[in-house]
Amino acid sequence: MKTLQHLVMASLLLVPVAHAQEERPTPTNKAAPAPKVTDATLSLLEPAGDGCEWAQVDALTSARRVIAKLAVDCQGASTALSRDGKHGAARFWRGGVSQPVVGKPTFPEKFPSPAFRDRLFLVDLATGGAEELPLPGSGELIEFGFDAKGRLLGLTVQKPTPEQERAGAAEVDGNKIRFGLDGTTRRPLLAHAFVWREGAWTRLEVKASDESSGTGVLPIRKELGERSSRVLDPRFTPKEIEDDVLLDQLYALTPEQPDGEWAALERGGYTLAVWGTPFGEELLATGLLRRVDKGKAVALPGHTYRENDLVSIQARGQFLLISLADSGGHPRMYRGKKLLWSSESARAVTFWPK
Repeated sequence: MKTLQHLVMASLLLVPVAHAQEERPTPTNKAAPAPKVTDATLSLLEPAGDGCEWAQVDALTSARRVIAKLAVDCQGASTALSRDGKHGAARFWRGGVSQPVVGKPTFPEKFPSPAFRDRLFLVDLATGGAEELPLPGSGELIEFGFDAKGRLLGLTVQKPTPEQERAGAAEVDGNKIRFGLDGTTRRPLLAHAFVWREGAWTRLEVKASDESSGTGVLPIRKELGERSSRVLDPRFTPKEIEDDVLLDQLYALTPEQPDGEWAALERGGYTLAVWGTPFGEELLATGLLRRVDKGKAVALPGHTYRENDLVSIQARGQFLLISLADSGGHPRMYRGKKLLWSSESARAVTFWPK
């Protein structure tokens, strides 16, 4: 199996990109009144003219509320929402794309142009106002979101200089951070936690990390609230399928590539049989899956993903939402056996928090 680059980027992307410069707030129209949030309410981004609209959509009624209009292409989009429902953040970066496990993806991503740059917007959900923020000054922004106090946090990883690697330590804000990776082959990293306040990023903490742990060494990471990067992660803990009759049906579907196994995945009221590829002690959900109904493996209507694709599987109430992992693109939403809603243009599709 090929290296799963998109998962690596999700925790420790090291490719340097130009930092966005602080700009004036993007002019937007006042957001429409917020409709009642139901189990079928979605958050998504879609292209609109020369920009990208962040919208709240009811998949059952097609009611649509545009939250903000952003002067940026929708490629690489991800979102985060504050717990109090007052603010959101939207980021657009090269790492926010879906990549295949092996071979060709079902929905290939367009290659970012040389003009593409990493951008981050802070959005007022009541007014629709969107302010573009500069990125934190140290390392690559890997995760962002709001804590319980409504503060926007940014977590970065930074590759140390050759001199710091030889010394086995780096000095940050007057403190010496030791890497402690003697005798290992893992690449040392610095993980930083920043908070946005008073118009600038302020560093809260920095810790030694490595390419396996990434931002996971930062305790404040646990305080990040609703964010699309979390729910669009394809990782899941496998559960063994013990039904021999069901396994016989799945055996006929087993691909030669990628390496993997059939496992049961329960989300909401749904039981799925998923072909998963190994990732540590977990599996990555691929697009090769079936709904299990009374011991039978049943194909979902309109489900066009394949074993080369990694997918995100979400559920709320009686609804099942499947999309490409990481990008949240090409979503399909089901209720029971019925396909209720789908889109070929939406990205970062998640359930809107209730």
